[in-house]
This record gives sequence, structure tokens and C-alpha cells, in this order.
Amino acid sequence: MDTSSVDLWRSQGKPGARVLWDMVEGPMPRGLIGVGDPDLHHLDGTWTLFLGGFTTRFRNRLYRATLAEHADPASGRWQLDRDVRGRAAPLVADPPRGAWDAGGMHTPCYVPANNGRAARIYYSGRASSKQYGAGSSYSIGVLERREGGWVRRESPVVEGHGSRSSVLEPRVIPTGTGYRMWYQATPHEIGPGEQPDYRILCSDSADGITDWSAPRVFADESEGFFDNALTRWNGRWVMLLARGSNLHGTPDFPAQGLWWMTADQPSADRSAWSPPRRLLDTDAADTPEWFARGTYAPELTFPDPSSTRSTILFTATRRTPRWPWLALRRMARLHRPPVPAPFHLAVGSVALELDPTAPD
Repeated sequence: MDTSSVDLWRSQGKPGARVLWDMVEGPMPRGLIGVGDPDLHHLDGTWTLFLGGFTTRFRNRLYRATLAEHADPASGRWQLDRDVRGRAAPLVADPPRGAWDAGGMHTPCYVPANNGRAARIYYSGRASSKQYGAGSSYSIGVLERREGGWVRRESPVVEGHGSRSSVLEPRVIPTGTGYRMWYQATPHEIGPGEQPDYRILCSDSADGITDWSAPRVFADESEGFFDNALTRWNGRWVMLLARGSNLHGTPDFPAQGLWWMTADQPSADRSAWSPPRRLLDTDAADTPEWFARGTYAPELTFPDPSSTRSTILFTATRRTPRWPWLALRRMARLHRPPVPAPFHLAVGSVALELDPTAPD
């Protein structure tokens, strides 16, 4: 793995770092405390972003945002769908009490119609009331597009097993014969004081719902990767890998940031991909505060397919003092204090030149 001292973002002059939504500084859509997990697509001529959001009623739901025509996905003014009261409108109603995902819906991954099957959104569903730490539990489910709306399947499509009882962060692509999914498997989402124990697996299914193949290890726990994103560019495939983020400010936490690699095909075999190269080092001293504890849930696109100019979105964890000190600091600047939270997230972007044809 590339651990060079200068990441690609800094080598290009730290271009295009922008905050789109921020729990501390704003702006924040009405009805939401925070958003994250950006999933970017160009659908029917419109830039469309699927997101996870945490509501003022303390619910995790899935949302959609769109851009005006010709706006830049890295810096444009995204507008979330709204209900009749002007509040952010979720894609679907909350799961029923006692459902496998009743604790919340996270990390959407849109997949277009494939082999006669309707468009889908895969997502992480939380069964537990706990979001992290021992006892937190996640599985992977799916929404299906029907009659112009989204319909939630009542059962998960992938569940954890044995010592890795939680699975989350699905990244799914259609293939010629079905669907391929990369996802994280872990004992539980890490809590304060814990070190990461992440494994990225890859599995295939003909219908994307049942009969998933025995998962192959794509990245083991020694690498520490939390999740990934991939896109096609001029016949090549580019994958981003994120280490996660130090949500709880745990000492001696592994180095954080983003890496990238390329392949001729979106192979489940890791050896088909180039070695990971450092794209973003969030531990460096000059990292902006809004993503200084790390990034995860990356998203990658090339707005102009003929150009190597890429847009990279991600969820970021702020380096902030504990809430009482943060509130005092903001009030001293005549700003409203943020909602009390164990950590503060933002969604932001950087714009980089990524050349998938360059030598490794």
C-alpha cells in the first residue's frame, strides 16, 4: 500500500475542497440534524444524490437530492426532496416496529435497472437501538422501484455470520450475469476506545436478492478499509477505498484517508487491481477541521467522460472539542451552538485529476 508522505490531493495543490452540508456550520436541510453517505448518479440528465440523514426526531432515513441543470456536482446547490411542510422528505416510510431495520436506514447505493429487473437502492439497516459499540447490529436490505415510488423489501438480502455478525456499507454494480456486491463485515460498529476490525467482502448473485455466492475477502482487517466506491472511465475501472474515520477521537487510531486503484474489469479478485495509492491523508497537520478525523462513504465520478477531472464526495468527521466547549466557542462568535452529539459530520467534496491510464 502506498504510504508516501504527500498524498495526491496535496501534490495537486489541495484543489476544490468544499463543504456541502455540515452539522456544525451548516447549511442543513430543514428537518435534519445531519446527512452523510453520498451516492452520486447522473439520472435522466439530472445529477442525483442519494443520502442518509439523521432527523430532528432522531431517526435515520434515506433521502434524495438533485441539482439544477448544468450545475457542478462538487459545488452546486443541492436540493433535497421536500414534503408539503418544506421538510426533507424520506424515500420511504420508517420500517415497522420490530423489523430487522427498525433502528435506522443508512448508506444508500443506487443500482439502475438490470436484466429486466427494476432499479434498486441497497442500504445498511440497523436492527439495534445502538448505533455503535457492542450490541450494535446491521444487515443489508434493498428498496425496489415500483410504479414511480420506492418499496422496501421486508427481509434483508445479506446478513452477517459468526464473529462478524454485522454487515454494512453495500456497494453494488450490475454485471452481465447479475449483481456484484462489496460490503463490510465486522463484529459491530466500533465504539469509543475501540480499534477498527473491518473486512471488505465481495459476493455475486444472479438476481441481486438471493443465492449470494460465498463471499471472497477483498480487503482484510490488516488494511483497515471501511468501505469503497467504484466507477467506469473510458473502459477502465477506478475504485476508491476509505479507512473510515476516528468518530470518537480514539488515541493511536490507524491512519485515515482515501486510497485509489484501477483495473480493466470490476473484478472480485483483488489481484486484478493495481496497488492502492494514497489520495487523501486526513491525519496531516494542514487538513481542514471539517474532515480532520477522517473520511468514509466516498463517491467518485468523472463529470466529463473525456477528461481526467474527477469529483469525489465523502462523509467527513470534524475535529472538534467536546460539545460544551464547542458550544461556548460558537456562542462567543455569536453563532448558535450545534445539536449535542458524540461526533459531528459533514458531507464535502474535492476535485482531482485522476488518470486511470497512468502507470502504477
